[in-house]
Amino acid sequence: MQTALAEIHTIPGILEVAEISAISNYLKNNEQELFRFLRELVLQPSYTRDKSGVDAVGHIITRELASLPMTRTCIEQGEMGNHLVFQSPACTNSNLKPILLVGHMDTVFPPDSGFDSYTESGDRVMGPGVIDMKGGLVTAIFAIKALNSCSLLEHIPITLLCNSDEEVGSPTSKEHIAAVARESLLAMVFECGGLGGEVVTGRKGKTGFVLNVKGRAGHAAFSGLDKASAILELSRKIIEIEKLNNPEKQLVVNVGVVNGGIGPNTVPEHASALIDTRYLTEYDGQCCAAEITRLSNECLVPHTHATLEISSSRPSMEQSSKNSELYNHILQVADRLNILIKDELRSGVSDANVIAAAGIPVIDGLGPIGDCDHSDREYMLKHTLPERTLLAANGIFSCWREFNR
Repeated sequence: MQTALAEIHTIPGILEVAEISAISNYLKNNEQELFRFLRELVLQPSYTRDKSGVDAVGHIITRELASLPMTRTCIEQGEMGNHLVFQSPACTNSNLKPILLVGHMDTVFPPDSGFDSYTESGDRVMGPGVIDMKGGLVTAIFAIKALNSCSLLEHIPITLLCNSDEEVGSPTSKEHIAAVARESLLAMVFECGGLGGEVVTGRKGKTGFVLNVKGRAGHAAFSGLDKASAILELSRKIIEIEKLNNPEKQLVVNVGVVNGGIGPNTVPEHASALIDTRYLTEYDGQCCAAEITRLSNECLVPHTHATLEISSSRPSMEQSSKNSELYNHILQVADRLNILIKDELRSGVSDANVIAAAGIPVIDGLGPIGDCDHSDREYMLKHTLPERTLLAANGIFSCWREFNR
């Protein structure tokens, strides 16, 4: 079907129905191809720290897109897998900002995890990454393939960014994601959808801290009340830090890992804690960080001192009016397709947090629906893979018409 975008703008509604039908027919005719591709991706292990495995997933994706008129840029990495950027022909028009699609190639499962199979049973598909997020990659890629079947890649600028390190906080990719986002019209991220059809319009921000306390070592038998115990000082700080939790603001503070000392008969010279914080707004995150810093600097146990470091950070993805506008448009598309979706504020972070900080509209959770990700019980509801792919393809097409005016 040779339909110019200019014609689509001229006759809204009529040709849109034709495009929806063509996209739907393509996906119906290629439904088994979606699951063939999913199986291939899932059976290729891609633990974040296994560069060769993640790069192998990149090669599979490159091969799948080879027949499409997409340019490919490889952002090579030393220890992590390479990041890949694919762009449609319309991206050559410097006057057009592209729609950005983002998905990560890595999983949390090490090679020796034992969770390395792909199984279809009843209405479910099980395997490492089926929803987090190899299923999301299939959704994005086949949405692009469906648009290509309608000859729309010449008219709609699309950037697909596949990164390799999301599961460890995107340390080598977040700068690239932010840079691409700043040049984009809007963004869609393909983490899994919620069991109730949820699409993510907001995510809490996250900051991780490492708190180290140093005291003075000594023999426990000869210590007194004034012993410079690093563990004692750390314990006091942990109690105060946990008091920062604020349910009314949905502020979460958790001390999750504690280490210290070398034996029961020694006054501990060193102690440390790993702290995780989640917050709705950047202001709340900054206030929380300031309080943790204050508590870290206040040492009451004699001859102890502490240092605080930020170990990881992602900005909050606030439920902005821009995100709501984008979601409401996707909701209209979903209603036309008889697909149930609803909006969600999700506590976990993703690359959508980084994109939101770039100031463009972004929604997440557009991948297929399932549950138990990050465990060997991870599964996808089969019918949601073609369903979410249909929504993504039509959503891209419709959003381009709406937001490019």
